[in-house]
Amino acid sequence: MSDMNALLRQAKENGHKIVGMYCAYGPKELVLAAGALCFSLCSTKEEAIAAGEKDLPRNFCPLIKASYGLAVTDQCPYFLHADLILGETTCDGKKKMFELMSRFKKLHIMRLPTSYEEEDAKEYWLSEVKRLKIVLEREFETVITDEALREAIVLLNKERRLMQKFSEYLKL
Repeated sequence: MSDMNALLRQAKENGHKIVGMYCAYGPKELVLAAGALCFSLCSTKEEAIAAGEKDLPRNFCPLIKASYGLAVTDQCPYFLHADLILGETTCDGKKKMFELMSRFKKLHIMRLPTSYEEEDAKEYWLSEVKRLKIVLEREFETVITDEALREAIVLLNKERRLMQKFSEYLKL
């Protein structure tokens, strides 16, 4: 068993909820404000592609087939321990993957606006964020307060600044 598997099991035993996320569009701030932990789920392991191709078309991108393959084989500890999977409609392949995953895992899909130039795109996205808030509160039996949301925003902004700084060091 991997160390991460053991850590996730311990987190769940301590009452933490876990959300798996496939894209950067998902508002991690809401997940943290709901008292849950969030982890990225995309895969680049080629070994999982064959398992993904059992249900997905061969012409799908390898990232989607590998991600799905790890999910159906329980090889990804983040997916295995997740109480909720958060997906976004970034492409038709992921939409299909989420349709299939919904048969064996609890999912919430955020629908992205098709274009940010559209007049109502911001309102549309905001409605999706509000819908996620309702789902998180219901699923995790909690209330996301303004204070908890502010704290999550501060924490993740600090993390983003540190990642930018780290990236600058890597350039050297």
